Amino acid sequence: MKHNLKVFLIALIIGMVASYIFCYKFDNTIISKALESKATYFYVGSYNSLNEATTKKANYKNAIIYNDNGIYKIVIGIYSKKESIELMSSYFLDLNYNFRTSEIKMNNEFLKSIGNYELLIKTSEKSYYDNINNSLLKLFNEYIS
Repeated sequence: MKHNLKVFLIALIIGMVASYIFCYKFDNTIISKALESKATYFYVGSYNSLNEATTKKANYKNAIIYNDNGIYKIVIGIYSKKESIELMSSYFLDLNYNFRTSEIKMNNEFLKSIGNYELLIKTSEKSYYDNINNSLLKLFNEYIS
């Protein structure tokens, strides 16, 4: 009986040490990797019909239509970094766009390519935002096609 108790306590201690190492040493990197694979897109409307979405898209310069499981969304921007999301949110509000945001999982290659444009957004004047945003939307359109 005492031998079984010793084995049980040793196994319990080994399990506690292993869980401590996993939770406190590796958990932060796992969570950050999971968060990095998402991007936030701004959209101004969602429609059940492609014809309706195409009609409404004409009101927004450089917008694209994204098919999200049968719901057609008019996307006006896509960003992955918090600073860029806040900056472009302010920019779209200045343009009087009534928008919503949603997240989408992306591959790391796409996120790296939009990261270069996000750096440009952060360092540029507002007069260049439209051109940079248009380039990002073209990349996103190629990605979803």
